[in-house]
Amino acid sequence: MYQVSIKNIFLLSLIFFSFISLAEEAFQAGKHYQVLAEPIATRDPKKIEVIEFFWFGCGHCYSLENQLNAWEKNITEDVDFWRSPITWNEMAKTHAKLFFAAELLDKPEIINSTFIAIHANQSMMTSPREIKPFFASFGISADEYEKLFNSFGMKNKIRRAETFGLKYDVRGVPAFVVNGKYKVSASRNLGTNKLLDVVDYLIKLEEKKL
Repeated sequence: MYQVSIKNIFLLSLIFFSFISLAEEAFQAGKHYQVLAEPIATRDPKKIEVIEFFWFGCGHCYSLENQLNAWEKNITEDVDFWRSPITWNEMAKTHAKLFFAAELLDKPEIINSTFIAIHANQSMMTSPREIKPFFASFGISADEYEKLFNSFGMKNKIRRAETFGLKYDVRGVPAFVVNGKYKVSASRNLGTNKLLDVVDYLIKLEEKKL
């Protein structure tokens, strides 16, 4: 009886680890992620950089947000995760300012609230008429809002976001770039809910090289 149990445990373990191995091998370059033609330098070479490119007006970005927040809480210290909003048009640039305002004001709660305002409350969040009362709910006056949105710091962040979008040739969101080498975005072969699985897979690949 004891020998049978040990044998069963061994077989189950073998099946389990084989399943994990097959799942990881299922992520293929050119199908589930793209290998960049030339690696791009990261901001901290001692860590594995993960950048999320997103847009507040993107429904898929909104649906990914809770999953992303949970994922971020569990990343290891060797991962440098940060976000970059796209700036393809004037609406996107205004939304990017909302994100950077959250950073400059050190109020991360603005990010989730912006997603909710746009997708749940059907507010476009593109005009002062919509944005000023939104910021007022976080204790930010109309004057503070005007100064922040027109500040040198804000203009510099928008320029940098434009540069990053061009550098990584981001054409759709949500998209992730892992360690300046791999780009992951939704496609026929990869649903939005699986993006972070591929990101984790690529992080493990890079961890082996540290």
